[in-house]
Amino acid sequence: MDINEWRIRIDELNDELMTILNKRATYAAEIGKIKKQKGLPVFDESRETAVLNLVAEKAKKAGGPLSEESFRNIFRVIMEETRKVEE
Repeated sequence: MDINEWRIRIDELNDELMTILNKRATYAAEIGKIKKQKGLPVFDESRETAVLNLVAEKAKKAGGPLSEESFRNIFRVIMEETRKVEE
C-alpha cells in the first residue's frame, strides 16, 4: 500500500472518530442537564480520575503503539472539551 492509500484510511478513521466524539458530547450534554437539575457541579474530579485510570488500564492490556499516558492525555482533552457542552 502506498502513502496515499494509508492517508485515505486515516481520513476514514478521522470521520468515524468525529462521529463518535459528537455522540459522546451529546451524552455529556444530557448529563449536564441532569447535573444542572440536581445542582451538581459540571466538573467531577473523582469521575474524571476514574475514567483516566480505566483508560490507562485498558490501554496497557490492549498494547499497541500508543502508551497509557498518551491515552490519558487524549481522554483528558476529550473530557475538557465535552465538559464545555455540559455547562
